[in-house]
Amino acid sequence: MARLILLIPVLIFVAAKLVTWYTNRRTAELNRRIADARNGAAHLDPAAYGLPARSELDASRSTAPDAADEAAARASAAADGGDWRPFAAHLAEAGDDHELRHVRIRTLAEHAAEEDGWLRAWRTEQPDSPDAAVVHATALVALAWNVRSSLRASEVSREQFAAFHRILAEAEEAFDRAARLAPEDPAPWAERIPVAMGLGWDHERFGQIWQEVVRRSPHLFTAHLNALQYWCAKWRGSHELMTGFAERAAAAAPPESLLAGLPLLAVHELELTQDTYAAWRTPAARAAADRLLAALETVPADDRRVPKMRHLLAYALTFDERYAEAVEQFRLAGRHIGCQPWSYSGDPVARFCEVRNRALVGWEKAGRPAAPAAEARGGAVGAA
Repeated sequence: MARLILLIPVLIFVAAKLVTWYTNRRTAELNRRIADARNGAAHLDPAAYGLPARSELDASRSTAPDAADEAAARASAAADGGDWRPFAAHLAEAGDDHELRHVRIRTLAEHAAEEDGWLRAWRTEQPDSPDAAVVHATALVALAWNVRSSLRASEVSREQFAAFHRILAEAEEAFDRAARLAPEDPAPWAERIPVAMGLGWDHERFGQIWQEVVRRSPHLFTAHLNALQYWCAKWRGSHELMTGFAERAAAAAPPESLLAGLPLLAVHELELTQDTYAAWRTPAARAAADRLLAALETVPADDRRVPKMRHLLAYALTFDERYAEAVEQFRLAGRHIGCQPWSYSGDPVARFCEVRNRALVGWEKAGRPAAPAAEARGGAVGAA
């Protein structure tokens, strides 16, 4: 026993040396790979590949501005002067397009979370307006998250959390009123998903809200994006629950639906919890990428969500070392990079350039092969 006790310090010393050796080896290997990538990319000119230069990248938005954006800008300027009517007209123009309504509701809500004089005037003049009611409720959600901040929970004060929870509770009541004013509108149900996340609703209660969403709009893309966050491990679910939700939604999606991309978004959430990119090099991740590639062949080219999906694909294909396909997606995605996965970085432009260079270097080393034809990918999806 005495000898064993004497051996313990020696064993601890040896174990510490092994850990240090392994850590140094991993760090050296990582630094070598980073250096190789930088050295290989140093001579690359993005323009030579038909790609935008770093100076042309715009991380403030995910698509180029269009007439609707210009109308929103004019409405925003009018709202700053207290006139709510242009904003109300802008939302009304979305009609029954639930996806477009979501985008415009969020635009109005974010504006109101900063300055709400125009919204209060709208609600005073039209107290029974369903649009004003849902914008008000969604603005409360935006305000709550502004109060909480994007810091980690450990860095948020008790006072911030108290205000966060109080405002979210007010938002829930406001959504109930908006739902009574527009019984068939999915927005009062879909827009409250962040309330469920922030207040920690259990799965049963969330399921009740989710049923209200899908009864009114079964394939609402933006609602599924928010629900994916609820089901991920960092909020109220797990990797398994998140992945299962994404797979079921993609399998039930109609043709020309970008819900095909939901499993790939789930893979990105999984990757963020790991210290490697191994999540992208699995059969499930490859099948998810192929499914989204196939879906993009059918989705209308002017769908403003398409560039976001192409950016995600470019990222996924790069880390699966499918460099020819990745470069193709980088070309198609364009210069507006204000979306996932780049927006998850503290420096989206630097992160975008790092990953794009990695794809270009890999493609060059492979001899610039052509990307597989869509028919070949379709066979792969069928096999999966």
